[in-house]
Amino acid sequence: MKLKDLNPPLIELPTGQPFFRVQLLRARSGSVRANGLLLAPAGALSGRFCLPGQVTAYLADSAHTALFESQFRRDTVSRNLSDLAKRALVQFIIHKPLRLVDLRPLAEPYPLLQSMRIAQTQGLAQEIFENQHHGLVYASAQHPQHACVCLFPEGIARLKRAQSWPLVKPGTKQLLRVVVDAARRSGVPLLDQEPTG
Repeated sequence: MKLKDLNPPLIELPTGQPFFRVQLLRARSGSVRANGLLLAPAGALSGRFCLPGQVTAYLADSAHTALFESQFRRDTVSRNLSDLAKRALVQFIIHKPLRLVDLRPLAEPYPLLQSMRIAQTQGLAQEIFENQHHGLVYASAQHPQHACVCLFPEGIARLKRAQSWPLVKPGTKQLLRVVVDAARRSGVPLLDQEPTG
């Protein structure tokens, strides 16, 4: 799969547009901090569009999409409150325009873009990076009609952290309202105890 064969549209997102992400409240050992983001180390290659030698950041167009993509995926059997309590929903704002390759129109003719065969999509991301784009926008595999972005280092530098909300209110079992709604809509049960083996 080559960028020139796909010929996707190029878009520029303006300043002020929000994006959302669920991330840990505290960084893991080896995490990379960048503009309020806690990211996997460069070269981790854990996501569909990760680069071999650079950090990448995945964000969503809405709070619900961020939760469906990270915590309430279609294959999730249940979610534990203690795990949710370690995470926050974070809003970022674009503070300099983002130049992105738009893969959304290609989701239907190229199911590969939403598959788990990530070596090919990572190769496409590398080609997009080498063409000096800030990242890409793609159709959410978990929340139809919504989008996610994968940003490369130059794109990450164009974000500004705006707000952060713990998924569970500290010292309580009170969930953020959007978390309750996402759990209900996804059908993923919330457990108040660790699963037994």
